[in-house]
Amino acid sequence: MAPHSPRYDSELQAFLDTNPDIKRTSLTPDGIAPLREEFVSLGLEGLMGNRSLDATETVVLARDGHPLRMTTIRAKDSEAPRAALFHIHSGGMMVGDRFIGMDLMADWVQRHNLVCASVEYRLAPENPDPTPLNDCYDALVDFADSLDAQIPLIVAGMSAGGGLSAGLSLMSRDLNGPKLAGTLLMCPMLDYRNDSPSSQQFQNLGLWDKGSNDTGWNAYLGDTRFSGTVSPYASPFHAEDLSGLPPTFLDVGALEVFRSEIAGFAEKLAQADVPVEFHMWMGAFHGFDLTYPEAQVSQEAMKARERWLLRLVREVEQ
Repeated sequence: MAPHSPRYDSELQAFLDTNPDIKRTSLTPDGIAPLREEFVSLGLEGLMGNRSLDATETVVLARDGHPLRMTTIRAKDSEAPRAALFHIHSGGMMVGDRFIGMDLMADWVQRHNLVCASVEYRLAPENPDPTPLNDCYDALVDFADSLDAQIPLIVAGMSAGGGLSAGLSLMSRDLNGPKLAGTLLMCPMLDYRNDSPSSQQFQNLGLWDKGSNDTGWNAYLGDTRFSGTVSPYASPFHAEDLSGLPPTFLDVGALEVFRSEIAGFAEKLAQADVPVEFHMWMGAFHGFDLTYPEAQVSQEAMKARERWLLRLVREVEQ
């Protein structure tokens, strides 16, 4: 446990000080339902706003026949996007909707002539592993089938969406699924054990701490969590073979529960000769840029992700 309050970035700390409604206690199972009421997006209308985009709403049938809503956006009147993004939203596997985190994707789509799809995967604990990841895979296959075969396809996700994105990258490799040009992992949720040095460091602080993370993993994995049978698709940190994965971007706040596992995963990727870029943001808590995008450290993080994405697309185009 941290001996004192983390030394957050001054802008982030000021934001926390002036927003007392931000939870500073751990999420427990009885808090899932209230959080579902709070952690919601502004929907498609809010996403479109003043952006110059076209949007298409479709329904994808999951392998069990369940209808999955998917939204696809592209630059207005674009007929030949440079690259495609498949986005997976955050929410600890338990909450959120397909528009959470899509503002960043929408800005990139508009600025760089991209196309992006985001799916409404089913949530735990009602739908535990492997349903959320299978939903994402089925939607990815459907999205890939709609694209020109030459367009680079990148999977992107934050937090739980980042963990699902990493699992999706492994699954697509192993099942000879859609060929991915890259994986963009923003503070991903990777290790079900939740016992790393940073997990132990950040307890009883809220802002997605060790207790909150236990609630998320318990909801997602249920009784299988400590059974020794957890799939590496569900907990990608434990994948034995990372070779053959596409170029991967990872970042994490220096003051958050996922720091150790993400740094370790970046090292494992590099050892497996996967092209990897890793950033640790000083003074940042989990989801800092989603919570306070105007902060300088948030702006720097978003620009770093965008620069990586553009380098990746340019290399494919050459």
